[in-house]
Amino acid sequence: MKFIVILEPEEIGYSVHCPALPGCVSQGDSREEALANIREAIEGILALREKHNMPLAKETPELVAKEIRYCLKERRAEGLPLIIETEEVGERELKAGTLRTLIRKADLTVDEFTELL
Repeated sequence: MKFIVILEPEEIGYSVHCPALPGCVSQGDSREEALANIREAIEGILALREKHNMPLAKETPELVAKEIRYCLKERRAEGLPLIIETEEVGERELKAGTLRTLIRKADLTVDEFTELL
């Protein structure tokens, strides 16, 4: 699953958040560190949502556009440069055993899953 994140330059480094996952925020001393940190935050929130059988997050262009407008409005009000960046980030590779767990949760056998491919 991939999400658009919004990076905002700060005096030192970047703050970053994911509009599709309320409360999913992070930061880093560099752009790369901020992106790595938000990727970890996204993975944690998605794991928590799965654990508690919460619905998957839905990202829409309208949601992202609304958040970009809000960020720029806030930056203007604070006298900050009207500069932000967006980036698409996704989860890392599946951990060992994850695919088998997903197959089991789908109530399929490995053979049934293979037939679907």
